Amino acid sequence: MIFRVLSGSCQITNLNTEESVSLETNYFFSDLRRNTDGDLEFLNDFDEGAGLSEYELQVTRTGFKNRKFYKSFLAELASCIYHEESDKHTAAFVHLYRSYEHLSYAFPMIYASRTEDYVGTFESLRQWMSASSSDGNVGELKFHKNFITTLFKGLPELQRTVDIEINTKQEYRASIFKALAEKVAGWKEPDKYSAGTKCPDRLAIPFAEHHSFLVNLRNRFFHYSNARSDNIGIDDIVEADLLFSFVNKATLNYIATIFHGIVKHQMQS
Repeated sequence: MIFRVLSGSCQITNLNTEESVSLETNYFFSDLRRNTDGDLEFLNDFDEGAGLSEYELQVTRTGFKNRKFYKSFLAELASCIYHEESDKHTAAFVHLYRSYEHLSYAFPMIYASRTEDYVGTFESLRQWMSASSSDGNVGELKFHKNFITTLFKGLPELQRTVDIEINTKQEYRASIFKALAEKVAGWKEPDKYSAGTKCPDRLAIPFAEHHSFLVNLRNRFFHYSNARSDNIGIDDIVEADLLFSFVNKATLNYIATIFHGIVKHQMQS
């Protein structure tokens, strides 16, 4: 069901309103291509050496493991994508962040449980939990960032960016770009911009840094404090739905990439 929701090959029904939305966006691809066939056949060409039959075997073999975790993860993802398809982007972000927070600790544990070298597993967990960044940030941010770096070590994912495209009226782009660049990404000057960033049209967030970007975005928008000068105000972004419409789909691709990375790791081990 998670594969189908993330690949746009099903429909989602709101149990309250009984309204249904047919999904087509395949979030496993960074270009968010449409899944017009409504199936999972794309998995045959998605990974070298693995096809749909291998994924089916993996689901059959492990479908009831970690069921409680995956059920909650699916519920948040489905709620997010339902609202995203209905252009309710702020509501979608709430469920997007809840699903992402859900995986931030569970996925590293699932990864470690599938690593056969016990010593290596213990050392990885120790590093995830205790490593600190240059600014002294220890805990959730560093835990997940180290997991991402370990999961995709030597793979092209770590070289790519999560691109936040600011597609709106030209007169609004500069203020939205500035709010996201300075208050969320922490890029105070243009020389801090990542390669691929184009002011005021695109922020290219390095893949391993997108976790920090998401957490900072939540804090700067939802934890609105009069004591802080770096809150995101409505005068910065015009309206909340507009802001989150730029972030949600790119982040769903980021989550789908991590989810697939875990499944691939399980299949290989």
